[in-house]
Amino acid sequence: MARSSAAAASSNDPLEASVAANRRSPWLCRSAGTDDDPHWSSSVRQALLEESGTVVLRHVDRLGDSVLRSLIDALYETAARDTGAWVVVTLGTGAQSRALGALLRAFPRTVEIPPLRHHVEDLRQIVPFFLARLGYAGTLTCSTEAMQLLLRAAWPGNVAQVLSMLRQVVAHRRTGVILAGDLPPETRTVSRRVLSPLEALERDAIVRGLVDAGGNKAEAARGLGMSRATIYRKIREYGIVAPAG
Repeated sequence: MARSSAAAASSNDPLEASVAANRRSPWLCRSAGTDDDPHWSSSVRQALLEESGTVVLRHVDRLGDSVLRSLIDALYETAARDTGAWVVVTLGTGAQSRALGALLRAFPRTVEIPPLRHHVEDLRQIVPFFLARLGYAGTLTCSTEAMQLLLRAAWPGNVAQVLSMLRQVVAHRRTGVILAGDLPPETRTVSRRVLSPLEALERDAIVRGLVDAGGNKAEAARGLGMSRATIYRKIREYGIVAPAG
C-alpha cells in the first residue's frame, strides 16, 4: 500500500446521513484510472447511489479536475438521498489541486497511513492474511527464519509488494512451511532506496550466488566473476542480508 490518506464523513458533516449507517456491511472498491474516464465516473455515481454498505474509492489523486468535480456532486447527491453508504477515499502523499481540496473538504476525518517500513511488525498479521486471501489459509505458514527476513526487508512498495512477493512464493510452495530459501531475493535487502531494474538484477544475482555458496562471500564472488572487494561493496550498497554460512 502506498502511503495514503483516508477520509470519511463524521457526525458534524453534511454527509453524515449517508455514511453513519452500518459500517460493517459489504463493501465495494473502485480504483481510479489516470485519465478523465467517464465510465469510471458514472459507475462510481451509480455505486454511491445504490450501495448501502461501504464504498472505497482508491487513488482519487489520479483523477482529472472534471471527474473530481463530478465525484463531489455525486457525494452530496448521495447525502441528499440518504442511501446509507459509508464513503472512503484514498490518495497518495503530496497530491494537491483545487478540485482535490474541494473533495477533501467533504471529509473532515483524514488518516495518514505511514509506510510499511515504519510498522513492519504488522507483517506478522499481514502475511497470514494475504496467504488466506490467496487460498492457502491453514495449509501454508511462515517459518520464524523467513519472518525475520521479512521484518528486516525495506518494502519500498509497501503491502502491495508483500502480496506480490507471496504470489511468487505460492507458485512453488503450496503447503507446509515457507522457509527462508523460498523467499525471493528482494527480501534479503534492507536498502531504503528503490533500485533501478539493472541494480535489481545485479542484487538478485548476488543473493542467489550467496545462497548457492552457503553464505561464503569469497566463493560467491568467484562464481559471479567478481572480486571479493566488489562483492563486499555491493552487499553493503544493496543492504543484502547474506545467508548464514
